[in-house]
Amino acid sequence: MGDYLPVASDRVTPEGRRPGEGYARIEWLEHIHDPAFLHPHPTDPYAITADTIVAVCCQGLPGPVLLRAGDHWVLTEVDPERLAWDAAHPTWPTHKPVFVGGQVPQEVHWNRGDLAGPVGVTPEKASAPPTRRAASFTKPASTLRIGDYLQIHAVRFPEHDMGTDEGYHRVEWVGHLTGERIAGLLADPAWANGIVTLVTVHGLGGMLVLPEKDVRVLVQPNLERVSWDEQEVWHDGPHFALDGVVEPDPALQDAKDAAHRPAAPEDEAGLYPTLFSTPERRALHLEGVTGVRPVPASALPWPHGLFKCEYAERGKRIARTYPGGRRADQTAHAELFAELTEEEFAACPYHQGNWQAIAEAVLAYAEVDEDEEPERAARLYAMEHLSPQDRKWARRMLSDRIWWEEGSTSITNGQHRLCAMRAAAVANVPVYGRYLPGKQPAGAMDAREHARKTVEEYWVDRLVELWGPGPWPRRIGPLLARYRILRWPLPRPDRRP
Repeated sequence: MGDYLPVASDRVTPEGRRPGEGYARIEWLEHIHDPAFLHPHPTDPYAITADTIVAVCCQGLPGPVLLRAGDHWVLTEVDPERLAWDAAHPTWPTHKPVFVGGQVPQEVHWNRGDLAGPVGVTPEKASAPPTRRAASFTKPASTLRIGDYLQIHAVRFPEHDMGTDEGYHRVEWVGHLTGERIAGLLADPAWANGIVTLVTVHGLGGMLVLPEKDVRVLVQPNLERVSWDEQEVWHDGPHFALDGVVEPDPALQDAKDAAHRPAAPEDEAGLYPTLFSTPERRALHLEGVTGVRPVPASALPWPHGLFKCEYAERGKRIARTYPGGRRADQTAHAELFAELTEEEFAACPYHQGNWQAIAEAVLAYAEVDEDEEPERAARLYAMEHLSPQDRKWARRMLSDRIWWEEGSTSITNGQHRLCAMRAAAVANVPVYGRYLPGKQPAGAMDAREHARKTVEEYWVDRLVELWGPGPWPRRIGPLLARYRILRWPLPRPDRRP
């Protein structure tokens, strides 16, 4: 008790993390050894079975939290004024176990020594308070639904410094306990007021346990934050499988929510300036989907560094004729690709596979829905038409994907395999990442022609930077692309040693 436990992850917000945000003071804790309320045979792969569960009640939280035993982060430096304020304003004045089998530990944890609580430090400089906090409303805990932004931390000292939507985090799973099942969990079943709502919340390292009481949720969350949270799920499912839990019907929860949810203020969206530099990047974030799709090799970036490549030193010699920087490194690799012969490609083990067949097999498997067509998915995954070595490459393409988000200027995974597919004239490369459905990348282009064009465009752009627009960059750029010796007289203030 007195430790400051992380109860929330970083918010996706243009205002940044506030000093002291995301940590709450433990006011009560108990250990539950061999908990009897856990389901003996959980079917959810994310549900944890445990010999010991630690239950904590934290200042500002709407209910106790069930944590797995083991290591957890705690804050060791807290503003002295906050220490005093939190101690004087408790949320949970309980002095007896909340859960069946709960025991209050007496020993001090070995790595805390004689440290009774967080060390007081000079507070960080506070950020400017927001114009106003995000609009919220209350509804019964039993009406919570996946996607709600629940107020998981109601107050943090100083309250006026709390961010626009600080303390609110996305509900990722909901379950209910009713009737006799409540008595198997709570030492005092009356505390539940008839129903226990169990909640998994984005950023919270355990399961939140709520009695039937009003809780507070956001009216209209930040759309960019919602999109991030849906892409980066914190914990998909319950933290613990409790015996007798029933997951509510989503349609019924939506109807209950609609009976309570007010209209958002007209200026609510204006509380959240965009985090994106262009409308295109924002549209990709909000409207894009993530998955495997075919992308023309000519639409993908060139490598910026081929680790352990047979021709790495040769590539570095070419790169030294460039002024430096990521784009220069990538263009140097395009130049290397354009001058390698078929025999030189064949000497590299990456180029010894049937990449056309590999790519087609990977894309075929990516298009099938395993849940709806399990037999077809299994047949496509078997890839019996491929040689054993090609099958290994294809399986690796599924487990160790080439990651590329639409519009990104580089890839960091799969550079060797992409090089091999370019050399094998693969038209469509299986790529995993975020993209806008319906938006087709540029058409396929011969890889060597694409490489030569990349080098020419680089040197034309370089001359425009040095001389400004005009006819000469377009005339001389192709010569620089062809004859490396002509590059040396150019000024290279940013060239690396």
